[in-house]
Amino acid sequence: MKAKVLGVIEVSAVFILMSYIFNYVQSIPLSAEISDPLGGFLFPGYAVLLVISFLIYIIRDQHKQKFPISEKLRYQVEIIAQGFFPVFTLSVLLSWIDWTQWTGAILISIIEIGLLFWFAWMVKEKQPPGQKMGVVGGLALIPIASQISNKLGNVIVAIIYFYLFVALSEEILFRGYIQSRLNSVFGRPKQIFGIRWGWGLIISSVLFGLWHWGWNPETLAWPHVLWTMLAGLIFGLVREKSESVIAPAILHGIMNYGPQAILFYLFLN
Repeated sequence: MKAKVLGVIEVSAVFILMSYIFNYVQSIPLSAEISDPLGGFLFPGYAVLLVISFLIYIIRDQHKQKFPISEKLRYQVEIIAQGFFPVFTLSVLLSWIDWTQWTGAILISIIEIGLLFWFAWMVKEKQPPGQKMGVVGGLALIPIASQISNKLGNVIVAIIYFYLFVALSEEILFRGYIQSRLNSVFGRPKQIFGIRWGWGLIISSVLFGLWHWGWNPETLAWPHVLWTMLAGLIFGLVREKSESVIAPAILHGIMNYGPQAILFYLFLN
């Protein structure tokens, strides 16, 4: 019991500290000077979040076993492929439904519950080759920017922001560190279609939802907390099945800035 209490206190303290640091960085005038030319994206805050979360994850990571990289990458690709359509469906719906209001947020939340079971059912037969690949491999997924045109350049900036800075940093913090840390003390005694999970999945998802209230409470309040908390359950389940932050990070990026958003901006905007 003592280990569980200390684990919850630790991740809660880290969550509060990271929220404070993120908001503090974004309040610095230099942050606005950096963000404004880049479409208003919160690059400075998420850059700091990425670096600090990565360091915390590495310090707390207890998995030292080695497995063939080809097997681990192949398994990640399989999980991403299985999770693409549920997450892509969510991404499309987020483009049409007003999720800043309770009606839209509740509708999205109901759909997310269905998508969660959809993903769990689709991957029930897949088995991981070994321990998680970890976050280091995820850093190799950094997109390469090339300013071919202004419109394409803006899309590339958005891809870098949503997939690397937002998705990867949040997945390292919430699924890589918080969920893994709580799994180490609470275990994963429950199963859904063969995917083992425990309180780490629930608590990390709740904190993930609260995170999305903290950085812009004026326009994105409790309705946003509700559906992002359930989105956290989906990404957390992907993390439990894939045993890595790579698959949930890529799927998280697809939810934030899916292919339909990219094509719309390139050809219809």
